[in-house]
Amino acid sequence: MSIPVQSFSMTENFIQIKLNQINFDSYTLSKQVWLVILHYKRIPPHIGLMIDGNYNSLTIKGHETNIDFQVLLKTIAQKKIEACFIELQKQPVFSSHFQLEILQHYINQFDFVKQNYATCLSPIKLFLSEFYGVETISDELFFELLIRLKDNEFLKCFTSNSAKFDSNTITLPCYTNKELQELISKERQPYYRE
Repeated sequence: MSIPVQSFSMTENFIQIKLNQINFDSYTLSKQVWLVILHYKRIPPHIGLMIDGNYNSLTIKGHETNIDFQVLLKTIAQKKIEACFIELQKQPVFSSHFQLEILQHYINQFDFVKQNYATCLSPIKLFLSEFYGVETISDELFFELLIRLKDNEFLKCFTSNSAKFDSNTITLPCYTNKELQELISKERQPYYRE
């Protein structure tokens, strides 16, 4: 897969993706489709999807569906979670209600995040394939997917509840699939039920 260099730069442990930054505003977050990146400086970050203010994700514990964005923002503030929100280009054909229904269908296809089975990104990849025609690559990591979304002009803008970003650039940690699977295994230990 060839990736145009102008859309991102990479250092040893981080990737920087250029994207227009907007001011953090809860009203703006209540509209459209947003990739939600919680703990965006951590390996791995947690990824969810918010459609018209309705947050959904797959977690170590199971499904998080129909979380109102105000509840999400309150939790982010109380727990001091560094969060980043990336708006996807508007889907020109399907209603947000239908997109939400399909996203939740994909989340429900998995029981929970589990090593070598599913990550929080698994249902989001299926959603992106369905509504944006983005090929699903099973072992693709989040930062790699983000590069493809950027290069295909599916990303509109981003905002964050924490520190300002420099030069409209999102900086995310890079990691390997092996590191990801090891961290999932470690995080699943308290919830082990296989």
